[in-house]
Formats: sequence, structure tokens, C-alpha cells
Amino acid sequence: MIVASDVRNMTAVMNETLLNNELVALHQNTSTPPGKLLGQWLCDEPGHCNIWGRRLDTVGNDWLVALTNTGTKSHSIGVKWSQLGWTNPATPARVRDLWKHTDVASSATKQYKVDAVPAHGTAVLRLTATSS
Repeated sequence: MIVASDVRNMTAVMNETLLNNELVALHQNTSTPPGKLLGQWLCDEPGHCNIWGRRLDTVGNDWLVALTNTGTKSHSIGVKWSQLGWTNPATPARVRDLWKHTDVASSATKQYKVDAVPAHGTAVLRLTATSS
């Protein structure tokens, strides 16, 4: 990893990102294609609530998902299973919050929504289908 900053003066956000072992490990994996824009979430600042994702396995049962809010206020943003290519909406999935390092749902179905993604913030999740 290359960091184009003076590491002696990193901000708290820089530290949290660069020292997040879970997130760094997923980004170091080159066995699947890079992430892409999966769609937008309807919010009251159109175009500011986006869903980005990357398959973490070859079959598409494991995903890295970033819910980004480029707006000026907090928004509820989610991802639908159909955006991941999961054709059965009843497919249960484990959801892990990669900022908090905690599992936030053990058997979510149809979609998962983060209630308050802050302005100019990102929720980063790992979604793993527990059956297909």
C-alpha cells in the first residue's frame, strides 16, 4: 500500500481507514473484478445516495458494498438483493459493518438499509448469502 501523506500527521479518518484490517484485506484481494456502481437509492437529494459494490467470490455470494452519501444531510440508504444478482429475495444474508467491526444482521432478506449515513459519509458492509 502506498500512502501519499505524512503518516506522522494523519487525521482520525485517515487512521481509521488505513488501519482497518478487515477493509484493507478485502481491497488487497485481486481474485475478483473491481467494484462498480450498482445503483442509486431514492433519497430527497436525488443523485446523492449511491450504492457501490464488488463481488468477493467468483459465484457472487459474498459482496463488499459501500453506501455513499454525497449530499448535505444524513440519509437512509440501502442495497437490494437484486442489485447483487441474488434472484431469490428470500435469500438470507449475514451483514457485517466494516467500520464498526461487528455483525449487524445474521439473516437479512430482500435488502439491508443503514438508517443514517451522514452527509459526505459512507457505510461499508460485507454481505454474505448464507444459502441460495
